[in-house]
Amino acid sequence: MKKVFLKVLKDAKPGVDEKKRISEVSEKIISQIRENAKNLGANVEVVLGGSASRSTSMKGNHDLDFFIRFDSEKSINDHYKLLIAKTFDGFRIVHGTRDYFKGEYSGFSVEFVPSIKYDSPKKAENSADISFFHINYLKKRLEKNPELADEVLLLKQFLKANDLYGAESARSGFSGYACELMIIHFGSFYNLAEFFESSKPKIVIDIEKHYDGSEAALKAMNKSKVSGPLVIVDPLLPLRNAASCVSLDVFSQFVFKIRIFLRTRNACLFNIRGLKIALVKERSLRRGTKLIFFRLKESNDFDILKAKAKKRMNAISKKLDKEGFSIYSFGVTDDSYAYFEMESIKVSDAKKHFGPVVWCPAKHFSEFVSKWNKEGLSKPYAYGDRLAVDVKRDSDAKGLIKKMLAEYL
Repeated sequence: MKKVFLKVLKDAKPGVDEKKRISEVSEKIISQIRENAKNLGANVEVVLGGSASRSTSMKGNHDLDFFIRFDSEKSINDHYKLLIAKTFDGFRIVHGTRDYFKGEYSGFSVEFVPSIKYDSPKKAENSADISFFHINYLKKRLEKNPELADEVLLLKQFLKANDLYGAESARSGFSGYACELMIIHFGSFYNLAEFFESSKPKIVIDIEKHYDGSEAALKAMNKSKVSGPLVIVDPLLPLRNAASCVSLDVFSQFVFKIRIFLRTRNACLFNIRGLKIALVKERSLRRGTKLIFFRLKESNDFDILKAKAKKRMNAISKKLDKEGFSIYSFGVTDDSYAYFEMESIKVSDAKKHFGPVVWCPAKHFSEFVSKWNKEGLSKPYAYGDRLAVDVKRDSDAKGLIKKMLAEYL
């Protein structure tokens, strides 16, 4: 097992030159912001966030996140946009819980998130303000046990290789914060794997022991935040679930891959291969399914476009299912194609539309019969114990998908 992990880390861990480059660019950015903030009369603190701040960045990850901490919301409104515009060219606004700037600088994808200098996470209402405290917590825990950084990299590599990494709604996977908390709790990737090998939902992880057992935690926390299979009690805000975004599907895939790895010890399960449309075509041919696919439009931020497209595709899949199509799989490839793999793309032009039970109140019976005598493809009839009528279905799957995906194509 040790040889497997060493091989994975060789591919996942940034080299000395890459670490030096991250440090140099980060320091330059922080220096520029501080200088321009001083010239504008803005009292700010600039903090490097994300994995780059605590040696858990993966090789080739060129994302740098900075938190610019202001004295107040008013100070953000007065100075933030002007400060970024004065310091960097070509950065664009991204809408979030608080709007922030994102752009390219010296080969890195950079984000500047405005936040307020609270002295306690309990005072913060915006997630951007809370993130500063999360950064400090993780840094302290990882500085105390530096060997945990490699274990975090193993977990991140495993999740990315199996398309389970990322808290955005389209993926509903594990966030970087959740990854680091799990490693802090279990002490190593192997310990984590052993735990999930013999566990099942609902799992509650409470690193700082805020609660007297799992039941107490679930009772105290908001029911909507603990409806998923995994609950990680936020070490700083015990009413918050740091894994609330993890869906049952992602959790199931994770446990499946973990159990396969423990049985095979195959390093290939850590390989980030990516999904290309050519592979989807080959897979569809092998399965004997029918494939419908479209090229997505070009975007400055493919991850955001992909997330939005997949969210829309979830809605499309429900519509297709309602129209009688059987969907085998769907998704977005890394080379910018949206695809639906169908068991069949041919369905009848008509479908049954059901009304109330045959012995419903006379008023409802008359309303159903009167309406569908005019609008149905057939006269109303009884099907089992329900009133029914034949209506026209949307039988053009490709046309329906194209229409509903139009803004992304």
